Amino acid sequence: MAVSSNLQNSLIMMVDDEPIMIELIRIFLEENGYQHFEGLSDSTTAVAEVTAAQPDILLLDLVMPGVNGFEVLEQLRADEKTKHLPVIVLTSSSDAETKLKALELGATDFLAKPVDQSELALRLRNSLTFKAYQDQLTYYDALTGLPNKKLCLERLSKALTSFKGRHGFLSVLNIRLGQFRKITESYGPKVGETLLKSVSDRLLECVRSSDVVSHGGDSDPTRVTAHLGGDEFSILLTRIENNGDASYVGERLVKAFEKPLTVNGQDFFIPLSIGISIFPGDGDQPEILLSKASSSADLLIDNQESGYQFYSDEANKHLKEKLELQQDLRKALGNGQFHLVYQPQVDGIAKRVCGAEALLRWTHPEKGFVSPAVFIPLAEESGLMVEIGTCVLREACKQSVIWKSQGVEKLTISVNISGKQFRSEDFLGTVKSVLAETQAVPEMIMLEITESLAMSDVDKTVELLADLRALGLEVSVDDFGTGYSSLSYLKDFPIDELKIDKAFVDGLPNNKGDQAIASAIVTMAKKLGYKIVAEGVEELPQVDYLNALGCDLIQGYYFSKPLQPDDFLKYYFELESNQEIA
Repeated sequence: MAVSSNLQNSLIMMVDDEPIMIELIRIFLEENGYQHFEGLSDSTTAVAEVTAAQPDILLLDLVMPGVNGFEVLEQLRADEKTKHLPVIVLTSSSDAETKLKALELGATDFLAKPVDQSELALRLRNSLTFKAYQDQLTYYDALTGLPNKKLCLERLSKALTSFKGRHGFLSVLNIRLGQFRKITESYGPKVGETLLKSVSDRLLECVRSSDVVSHGGDSDPTRVTAHLGGDEFSILLTRIENNGDASYVGERLVKAFEKPLTVNGQDFFIPLSIGISIFPGDGDQPEILLSKASSSADLLIDNQESGYQFYSDEANKHLKEKLELQQDLRKALGNGQFHLVYQPQVDGIAKRVCGAEALLRWTHPEKGFVSPAVFIPLAEESGLMVEIGTCVLREACKQSVIWKSQGVEKLTISVNISGKQFRSEDFLGTVKSVLAETQAVPEMIMLEITESLAMSDVDKTVELLADLRALGLEVSVDDFGTGYSSLSYLKDFPIDELKIDKAFVDGLPNNKGDQAIASAIVTMAKKLGYKIVAEGVEELPQVDYLNALGCDLIQGYYFSKPLQPDDFLKYYFELESNQEIA
């Protein structure tokens, strides 16, 4: 009976007090291509030796002096390391009581003594095949086929055990994918999954290269590369001589991802942030080394940097502060620490306030003002964006009702909608509920989505936007021109407004590139019947240039910074009063 090479590489152990039986089984297994066999005739040391060796399968005699097979089986099942080890019990007894007891203790299968060689071959093959299937489910990531975090930690643990007492270093690289979450949020999970598979393939290709292997890799890249989950991968370097080897591999990985990955004809640039920890300097436990590498990668991500970073106390301190802030973020939702400010959107020619963008602010009880650039990514990581987004929408709707009662007419409040919020299970239902609860006039609420979000899963996006507009709401596309524009889709989108990103306003009125882009956006928007809002306008020459182009509304510090509701009201009526005087 042919046995696959993978099964032949399995480690088979046997515990039997008869050395001749062990030798017979050894000869049979070698004749059938099994390459790794260990026999133990002393049952008193069996549990310790089996636990240390971690075989793929155990052949266990029941009737032995000192410690019998039942006791060995019971102890193995009580240990997490051997809890699921396949055990074929060797027994000369055919009575039901013996078999039932062995089954209760966790026996996998039975083999009658004297052992029939054909039956042994069949039982081994079946048990090993089933174990291989279980291992695939337990230890490997279904999407990429790479080892998962559990197997990564086990292999790291074995590597550390073998390294202790020896010279040399061992290194863990934690790899994080820049922009991955935004891409998944904007383009949907299917694109994200395909992208992860492409990342996995490129990592393996890079690790497989001979020069990387010579700097600490392994001849089999799938043994050192793992997918820890989400946008996180890990590489274990086991043969490095110094920190320079880890630096070399980190640099090679970063360069390998300077080329885009292509999914469905779309190019995506995925910068890598790589954290590196070194044994023995950074610790001697698998979880500690992996955690320290991860905290170093976190430092790069939070600073929006690509490259590699060795572990440092600074990275550890930063991670602790980040975790504390995440906990505080959850408390802030229920403690009224969030509030909205409103930045006026002004008709640059008429000098009237026609709109306002609602912007979220967090006042921490101890740290004071926390920048949205800090807490918004934390909210996304913590899974709080849908809840926070709903609170923002509700508060903006309430404010719209208040201002209307105070005599503010025809003022549209723009509310930013995150990708997770937009793609949540019942976003439309949530919007309906908020409108009913607050009694806000839908025509006075503008929902802002980013361009990249609008272009993801186009059919569903168009359907949802049409449903939102059917409620009377208006829809704006934010950051226009910075993403992956597709005019063939945009012309059919049910939207009301485009916002020119600050990146194309900063160079006005002198930068020819910004002139061309701004002019093209305004011209196109006018022909499609959209309003145009320019963001980040800070100087009078910019205002004059945008007015001349035909831009409808100006938003930026030239007219006003974001204001508290009462201050916004004063500003609104101040401009209205100026119109009356004029």
